[in-house]
Amino acid sequence: MPKTTYLLGVIACLVLLTTACDSTADIPATEISTPHVIEINPEEVLPKGNRQLEIDITDAENGDYDQSIALVKEVGAESVSLSVFWDEIETAPGTFAPDPNWLEVANLYYPGQDFQVSLVISVLDTSEVRLPADLAGKSFADPEVISRFRAFLDFIKSQIPDLKLASLAIGNEIDGVLDSDSGAWEQYSIFFTPAAEYARGLWPEVPVGAKVMFEGLTGSTSKYAWDLNQSTDVVMVTYYPLQGDFSVKDPEVILEDFARITEMYPDQEIHFAEVGYPTSEINNSSPEKQAAFIHNMFLAWDNHSSQITLISYAWLTDLSQASVKEYENYYGLPDPAFGEFLRTLGLRTYPGSGEDKIGFQVFQAEAKARGW
Repeated sequence: MPKTTYLLGVIACLVLLTTACDSTADIPATEISTPHVIEINPEEVLPKGNRQLEIDITDAENGDYDQSIALVKEVGAESVSLSVFWDEIETAPGTFAPDPNWLEVANLYYPGQDFQVSLVISVLDTSEVRLPADLAGKSFADPEVISRFRAFLDFIKSQIPDLKLASLAIGNEIDGVLDSDSGAWEQYSIFFTPAAEYARGLWPEVPVGAKVMFEGLTGSTSKYAWDLNQSTDVVMVTYYPLQGDFSVKDPEVILEDFARITEMYPDQEIHFAEVGYPTSEINNSSPEKQAAFIHNMFLAWDNHSSQITLISYAWLTDLSQASVKEYENYYGLPDPAFGEFLRTLGLRTYPGSGEDKIGFQVFQAEAKARGW
Protein backbone atom coordinates (compact mmCIF):
# COMPACT_ATOMS: atom_id res chain seq x y z
CA MET A 1 0.00 0.00 0.00
CA PRO A 2 1.18 3.55 -0.56
CA LYS A 3 2.53 5.44 2.42
CA THR A 4 0.84 8.80 2.82
CA THR A 5 3.44 11.57 3.03
CA TYR A 6 0.77 14.09 4.08
CA LEU A 7 1.06 12.69 7.60
CA LEU A 8 4.38 14.49 7.93
CA GLY A 9 2.58 17.80 7.52
CA VAL A 10 1.83 17.99 11.20
CA ILE A 11 5.55 18.09 12.03
CA ALA A 12 6.55 20.74 9.50
CA CYS A 13 5.55 23.61 11.79
CA LEU A 14 7.38 21.97 14.69
CA VAL A 15 10.53 21.78 12.61
CA LEU A 16 10.30 25.38 11.49
CA LEU A 17 9.74 26.56 15.04
CA THR A 18 12.69 24.52 16.25
CA THR A 19 15.05 25.82 13.59
CA ALA A 20 13.91 29.38 14.12
CA CYS A 21 14.46 29.98 17.68
CA ASP A 22 21.46 -2.45 21.94
CA SER A 23 22.23 -2.11 25.47
CA THR A 24 18.83 -2.74 27.06
CA ALA A 25 18.65 -5.30 29.84
CA ASP A 26 16.26 -8.24 29.60
CA ILE A 27 12.97 -7.63 31.40
CA PRO A 28 11.86 -10.34 33.87
CA ALA A 29 8.54 -11.87 32.92
CA THR A 30 7.02 -10.83 36.24
CA GLU A 31 7.43 -7.16 35.26
CA ILE A 32 5.46 -7.53 32.03
CA SER A 33 1.79 -6.62 32.15
CA THR A 34 -0.32 -8.08 29.34
CA PRO A 35 -4.05 -8.47 28.71
CA HIS A 36 -5.45 -11.72 30.01
CA VAL A 37 -6.05 -12.95 26.46
CA ILE A 38 -2.28 -13.22 25.82
CA GLU A 39 0.36 -14.82 27.98
CA ILE A 40 4.07 -14.44 27.27
CA ASN A 41 6.10 -17.56 27.93
CA PRO A 42 9.62 -16.46 28.96
CA GLU A 43 11.02 -19.66 27.45
CA GLU A 44 9.66 -18.66 24.02
CA VAL A 45 11.17 -15.17 24.05
CA LEU A 46 14.38 -14.44 22.17
CA PRO A 47 16.33 -11.23 22.97
CA LYS A 48 16.10 -8.68 20.17
CA GLY A 49 19.75 -8.91 19.18
CA ASN A 50 20.39 -7.00 15.95
CA ARG A 51 16.75 -6.94 14.89
CA GLN A 52 15.05 -3.60 14.18
CA LEU A 53 11.46 -2.75 15.08
CA GLU A 54 9.59 -0.13 13.08
CA ILE A 55 6.09 1.34 13.23
CA ASP A 56 4.47 3.26 10.40
CA ILE A 57 2.99 6.37 11.98
CA THR A 58 -0.52 7.47 11.19
CA ASP A 59 -1.49 10.39 13.35
CA ALA A 60 -4.43 10.84 15.70
CA GLU A 61 -7.14 13.39 15.02
CA ASN A 62 -5.49 15.89 17.37
CA GLY A 63 -2.52 16.09 14.98
CA ASP A 64 0.06 15.80 17.75
CA TYR A 65 2.96 14.16 15.91
CA ASP A 66 5.28 14.50 18.87
CA GLN A 67 2.79 12.42 20.86
CA SER A 68 2.83 9.78 18.11
CA ILE A 69 6.62 9.66 18.17
CA ALA A 70 6.53 9.27 21.94
CA LEU A 71 4.07 6.38 21.60
CA VAL A 72 6.15 4.44 19.08
CA LYS A 73 9.22 4.99 21.23
CA GLU A 74 7.19 3.65 24.15
CA VAL A 75 6.71 0.34 22.36
CA GLY A 76 10.35 0.13 21.31
CA ALA A 77 10.29 1.28 17.69
CA GLU A 78 13.58 2.56 16.31
CA SER A 79 12.54 3.72 12.85
CA VAL A 80 9.61 4.90 10.77
CA SER A 81 8.71 4.63 7.09
CA LEU A 82 8.63 7.49 4.59
CA SER A 83 7.58 7.32 0.94
CA VAL A 84 8.33 9.80 -1.82
CA PHE A 85 6.99 9.77 -5.36
CA TRP A 86 9.16 10.56 -8.36
CA ASP A 87 6.41 12.34 -10.29
CA GLU A 88 5.62 14.64 -7.34
CA ILE A 89 9.23 15.79 -6.98
CA GLU A 90 10.63 16.05 -10.53
CA THR A 91 8.07 18.46 -11.93
CA ALA A 92 9.94 19.04 -15.21
CA PRO A 93 13.02 17.40 -16.74
CA GLY A 94 15.85 18.03 -14.31
CA THR A 95 13.71 20.31 -12.13
CA PHE A 96 13.10 19.11 -8.58
CA ALA A 97 10.45 21.22 -6.91
CA PRO A 98 8.64 19.24 -4.21
CA ASP A 99 5.88 21.20 -2.53
CA PRO A 100 6.09 20.59 0.36
CA ASN A 101 9.58 19.14 0.60
CA TRP A 102 9.03 16.16 2.91
CA LEU A 103 12.63 15.04 2.51
CA GLU A 104 13.89 18.31 3.96
CA VAL A 105 11.32 18.14 6.76
CA ALA A 106 12.34 14.58 7.62
CA ASN A 107 16.01 15.57 7.64
CA LEU A 108 15.27 18.35 10.12
CA TYR A 109 13.01 16.32 12.39
CA TYR A 110 14.00 12.68 12.75
CA PRO A 111 17.70 12.96 13.61
CA GLY A 112 16.74 15.01 16.67
CA GLN A 113 14.36 12.23 17.67
CA ASP A 114 17.12 9.64 17.25
CA PHE A 115 15.00 7.83 14.66
CA GLN A 116 16.04 6.11 11.46
CA VAL A 117 13.88 6.13 8.34
CA SER A 118 13.03 3.36 5.90
CA LEU A 119 12.85 5.34 2.67
CA VAL A 120 10.58 4.13 -0.13
CA ILE A 121 11.08 5.71 -3.55
CA SER A 122 7.82 4.88 -5.27
CA VAL A 123 8.62 4.66 -8.95
CA LEU A 124 5.99 1.91 -8.99
CA ASP A 125 3.32 2.05 -6.30
CA THR A 126 1.04 -1.00 -5.98
CA SER A 127 -1.22 -0.10 -8.88
CA GLU A 128 0.34 3.06 -10.29
CA VAL A 129 3.39 4.02 -12.35
CA ARG A 130 4.92 7.16 -10.82
CA LEU A 131 7.27 8.35 -13.56
CA PRO A 132 7.58 12.10 -14.22
CA ALA A 133 5.04 13.34 -16.76
CA ASP A 134 7.51 13.68 -19.63
CA LEU A 135 8.67 10.07 -19.12
CA ALA A 136 5.17 8.61 -18.97
CA GLY A 137 4.81 5.60 -21.23
CA LYS A 138 8.53 4.98 -21.54
CA SER A 139 10.00 1.60 -20.67
CA PHE A 140 11.90 1.38 -17.40
CA ALA A 141 14.72 -0.09 -19.45
CA ASP A 142 14.99 3.14 -21.46
CA PRO A 143 18.48 4.67 -20.89
CA GLU A 144 16.88 8.08 -20.33
CA VAL A 145 14.73 6.73 -17.48
CA ILE A 146 17.78 5.15 -15.86
CA SER A 147 19.88 8.31 -16.28
CA ARG A 148 17.14 10.57 -14.93
CA PHE A 149 16.64 8.32 -11.92
CA ARG A 150 20.32 8.63 -11.02
CA ALA A 151 19.87 12.41 -11.00
CA PHE A 152 16.77 11.96 -8.85
CA LEU A 153 18.79 9.91 -6.36
CA ASP A 154 21.40 12.69 -6.28
CA PHE A 155 18.67 15.18 -5.40
CA ILE A 156 17.30 12.95 -2.63
CA LYS A 157 20.80 12.57 -1.19
CA SER A 158 21.24 16.35 -1.15
CA GLN A 159 18.05 16.79 0.85
CA ILE A 160 18.77 14.29 3.64
CA PRO A 161 22.43 14.74 4.65
CA ASP A 162 21.68 14.12 8.34
CA LEU A 163 19.05 11.41 8.00
CA LYS A 164 20.08 7.86 8.87
CA LEU A 165 18.37 5.31 6.63
CA ALA A 166 17.37 1.89 7.86
CA SER A 167 16.70 0.74 4.29
CA LEU A 168 16.00 2.01 0.80
CA ALA A 169 13.25 0.55 -1.38
CA ILE A 170 13.14 1.32 -5.09
CA GLY A 171 9.50 0.62 -5.82
CA ASN A 172 6.54 -0.21 -3.57
CA GLU A 173 4.64 -3.47 -4.16
CA ILE A 174 5.99 -3.57 -7.68
CA ASP A 175 4.22 -6.85 -8.46
CA GLY A 176 0.90 -5.00 -8.35
CA VAL A 177 1.89 -3.13 -11.53
CA LEU A 178 4.15 -5.69 -13.21
CA ASP A 179 1.70 -8.55 -12.61
CA SER A 180 2.59 -11.65 -14.64
CA ASP A 181 4.09 -9.75 -17.58
CA SER A 182 7.54 -11.31 -18.00
CA GLY A 183 8.62 -8.48 -20.32
CA ALA A 184 7.64 -5.83 -17.77
CA TRP A 185 9.60 -7.63 -15.04
CA GLU A 186 12.63 -7.85 -17.33
CA GLN A 187 12.45 -4.14 -18.12
CA TYR A 188 12.15 -3.26 -14.45
CA SER A 189 15.12 -5.48 -13.63
CA ILE A 190 17.19 -3.72 -16.29
CA PHE A 191 16.27 -0.44 -14.54
CA PHE A 192 16.63 -1.70 -10.98
CA THR A 193 20.11 -3.22 -11.19
CA PRO A 194 22.01 -0.02 -12.11
CA ALA A 195 19.66 2.09 -9.97
CA ALA A 196 20.41 -0.02 -6.91
CA GLU A 197 24.14 0.05 -7.65
CA TYR A 198 24.08 3.84 -7.89
CA ALA A 199 22.10 4.07 -4.65
CA ARG A 200 24.71 1.92 -2.88
CA GLY A 201 27.34 4.42 -3.90
CA LEU A 202 25.34 7.21 -2.25
CA TRP A 203 24.39 5.22 0.87
CA PRO A 204 27.10 2.53 1.18
CA GLU A 205 25.83 0.86 4.36
CA VAL A 206 22.08 0.97 3.58
CA PRO A 207 20.42 -2.22 2.26
CA VAL A 208 18.63 -1.64 -1.05
CA GLY A 209 15.63 -3.64 -2.26
CA ALA A 210 12.21 -3.48 -3.87
CA LYS A 211 8.99 -4.10 -1.97
CA VAL A 212 6.91 -7.05 -3.20
CA MET A 213 3.64 -8.34 -1.77
CA PHE A 214 3.71 -11.70 0.01
CA GLU A 215 1.43 -13.12 -2.68
CA GLY A 216 3.82 -11.82 -5.35
CA LEU A 217 6.75 -13.60 -3.73
CA THR A 218 4.90 -16.88 -3.26
CA GLY A 219 2.31 -17.00 -6.06
CA SER A 220 2.27 -16.80 -9.84
CA THR A 221 4.95 -14.09 -10.04
CA SER A 222 7.34 -15.78 -7.60
CA LYS A 223 9.91 -16.64 -10.29
CA TYR A 224 10.08 -13.05 -11.53
CA ALA A 225 10.35 -11.73 -7.98
CA TRP A 226 13.05 -14.29 -7.15
CA ASP A 227 15.07 -13.27 -10.21
CA LEU A 228 14.83 -9.58 -9.25
CA ASN A 229 15.82 -10.31 -5.66
CA GLN A 230 19.13 -11.69 -6.83
CA SER A 231 20.07 -8.03 -7.42
CA THR A 232 18.85 -6.79 -4.02
CA ASP A 233 20.62 -6.56 -0.66
CA VAL A 234 17.47 -7.54 1.17
CA VAL A 235 14.15 -9.22 0.30
CA MET A 236 11.37 -6.76 1.11
CA VAL A 237 7.90 -8.19 1.81
CA THR A 238 4.55 -6.56 2.50
CA TYR A 239 2.26 -8.85 4.46
CA TYR A 240 -1.45 -8.60 5.25
CA PRO A 241 -2.99 -12.09 5.76
CA LEU A 242 -6.35 -11.67 4.03
CA GLN A 243 -8.75 -13.77 2.02
CA GLY A 244 -9.91 -12.54 -1.38
CA ASP A 245 -12.93 -10.85 0.23
CA PHE A 246 -10.70 -8.92 2.69
CA SER A 247 -11.65 -11.14 5.60
CA VAL A 248 -8.71 -12.02 7.83
CA LYS A 249 -6.94 -15.33 7.95
CA ASP A 250 -6.31 -17.07 11.26
CA PRO A 251 -3.88 -15.12 13.48
CA GLU A 252 -1.56 -18.16 13.57
CA VAL A 253 -1.02 -18.21 9.79
CA ILE A 254 1.93 -15.85 10.20
CA LEU A 255 3.97 -18.66 11.76
CA GLU A 256 3.68 -20.71 8.58
CA ASP A 257 4.09 -17.72 6.26
CA PHE A 258 7.30 -16.46 7.87
CA ALA A 259 8.71 -19.98 7.57
CA ARG A 260 7.68 -20.12 3.93
CA ILE A 261 9.52 -16.93 2.98
CA THR A 262 12.69 -17.85 4.85
CA GLU A 263 12.70 -21.25 3.16
CA MET A 264 12.32 -19.62 -0.24
CA TYR A 265 15.22 -17.23 0.45
CA PRO A 266 17.50 -19.22 2.78
CA ASP A 267 20.62 -17.20 1.98
CA GLN A 268 19.17 -13.67 2.00
CA GLU A 269 18.30 -11.07 4.61
CA ILE A 270 14.57 -10.33 4.79
CA HIS A 271 12.64 -7.22 5.79
CA PHE A 272 8.92 -7.47 6.42
CA ALA A 273 8.50 -3.89 5.23
CA GLU A 274 4.78 -3.84 6.02
CA VAL A 275 2.87 -6.10 8.39
CA GLY A 276 -0.70 -5.43 9.45
CA TYR A 277 -3.95 -6.96 10.68
CA PRO A 278 -7.30 -5.09 10.85
CA THR A 279 -9.81 -5.21 13.69
CA SER A 280 -13.14 -4.60 11.93
CA GLU A 281 -16.01 -7.07 12.22
CA ILE A 282 -16.62 -6.51 8.50
CA ASN A 283 -13.25 -8.21 7.94
CA ASN A 284 -14.30 -11.05 10.29
CA SER A 285 -11.81 -9.68 12.79
CA SER A 286 -11.67 -8.11 16.24
CA PRO A 287 -9.18 -6.36 18.55
CA GLU A 288 -8.60 -9.73 20.21
CA LYS A 289 -7.66 -11.34 16.89
CA GLN A 290 -5.25 -8.51 16.15
CA ALA A 291 -3.66 -8.99 19.58
CA ALA A 292 -3.26 -12.72 18.93
CA PHE A 293 -1.73 -11.95 15.52
CA ILE A 294 0.82 -9.60 17.10
CA HIS A 295 1.73 -12.22 19.69
CA ASN A 296 2.29 -14.76 16.89
CA MET A 297 4.23 -12.19 14.85
CA PHE A 298 6.84 -11.89 17.59
CA LEU A 299 7.00 -15.68 18.00
CA ALA A 300 7.43 -16.13 14.24
CA TRP A 301 10.12 -13.46 14.23
CA ASP A 302 11.99 -15.22 17.03
CA ASN A 303 11.91 -18.41 14.98
CA HIS A 304 13.66 -16.70 12.06
CA SER A 305 15.64 -13.95 13.78
CA SER A 306 18.85 -14.61 11.87
CA GLN A 307 17.17 -13.85 8.52
CA ILE A 308 14.35 -11.44 9.30
CA THR A 309 16.17 -8.35 10.53
CA LEU A 310 13.41 -5.72 10.37
CA ILE A 311 9.64 -5.64 10.80
CA SER A 312 7.61 -2.51 10.06
CA TYR A 313 4.14 -2.63 11.60
CA ALA A 314 1.32 -0.82 9.81
CA TRP A 315 0.18 1.19 11.52
CA LEU A 316 0.03 3.19 14.75
CA THR A 317 -3.47 4.69 14.58
CA ASP A 318 -6.66 3.89 12.68
CA LEU A 319 -7.48 6.09 9.70
CA SER A 320 -10.17 8.72 9.40
CA GLN A 321 -13.00 8.12 6.96
CA ALA A 322 -11.61 10.94 4.81
CA SER A 323 -8.25 9.17 4.56
CA VAL A 324 -9.97 5.90 3.68
CA LYS A 325 -11.81 7.70 0.90
CA GLU A 326 -8.48 8.96 -0.48
CA TYR A 327 -7.15 5.41 -0.58
CA GLU A 328 -10.31 4.09 -2.23
CA ASN A 329 -10.05 6.77 -4.91
CA TYR A 330 -6.34 6.06 -5.42
CA TYR A 331 -6.97 2.37 -5.96
CA GLY A 332 -10.34 2.75 -7.65
CA LEU A 333 -11.73 0.22 -5.18
CA PRO A 334 -14.79 1.53 -3.29
CA ASP A 335 -15.38 -1.77 -1.48
CA PRO A 336 -16.64 -1.41 2.12
CA ALA A 337 -14.56 -4.42 3.24
CA PHE A 338 -11.45 -2.91 1.65
CA GLY A 339 -12.18 0.42 3.32
CA GLU A 340 -12.62 -1.19 6.73
CA PHE A 341 -9.43 -3.19 6.28
CA LEU A 342 -7.53 0.05 5.74
CA ARG A 343 -9.37 2.03 8.40
CA THR A 344 -8.85 -0.42 11.27
CA LEU A 345 -5.22 -1.51 10.80
CA GLY A 346 -4.07 0.72 13.65
CA LEU A 347 -2.89 -0.29 17.09
CA ARG A 348 -4.89 2.66 18.42
CA THR A 349 -8.34 4.04 17.67
CA TYR A 350 -9.42 7.17 15.85
CA PRO A 351 -10.78 9.92 16.44
CA GLY A 352 -9.70 12.23 19.25
CA SER A 353 -6.28 11.59 20.74
CA GLY A 354 -6.81 7.86 20.18
CA GLU A 355 -7.05 5.01 22.65
CA ASP A 356 -4.95 1.87 22.86
CA LYS A 357 -6.39 -1.30 21.43
CA ILE A 358 -5.50 -4.58 23.09
CA GLY A 359 -3.00 -5.03 20.27
CA PHE A 360 -1.04 -1.97 21.36
CA GLN A 361 -0.68 -3.37 24.86
CA VAL A 362 0.40 -6.77 23.54
CA PHE A 363 2.83 -5.16 21.09
CA GLN A 364 4.39 -3.15 23.91
CA ALA A 365 4.68 -6.18 26.21
CA GLU A 366 6.12 -8.47 23.52
CA ALA A 367 8.69 -5.85 22.49
CA LYS A 368 9.65 -5.11 26.08
CA ALA A 369 10.08 -8.81 26.84
CA ARG A 370 12.73 -8.97 24.11
CA GLY A 371 14.63 -5.87 25.17
CA TRP A 372 13.17 -3.16 22.96
